[in-house]
Amino acid sequence: MPFVNVQHLAGAFTREQQLAIMEDIVAAVVRQGGEGIRPATIVTITEVADGLWSVGGQSLTMKEVERRRAARAASSDKS
Repeated sequence: MPFVNVQHLAGAFTREQQLAIMEDIVAAVVRQGGEGIRPATIVTITEVADGLWSVGGQSLTMKEVERRRAARAASSDKS
């Protein structure tokens, strides 16, 4: 049975986004494994407290996530 755990910073996604992520993951597993695998596919989401996520030894916070989102948005606006 497939078990998928998604981990992200608390607050990075809304509840609606989390539910959509879970639905999308199940759909991807079903595409590959067939409809019969749906009932056995488990998806969980674990939220990690702000600042308790490290990338390359640097603590990642929601402030940094928001900064990165704004930079991506500004970059895509220029395209």
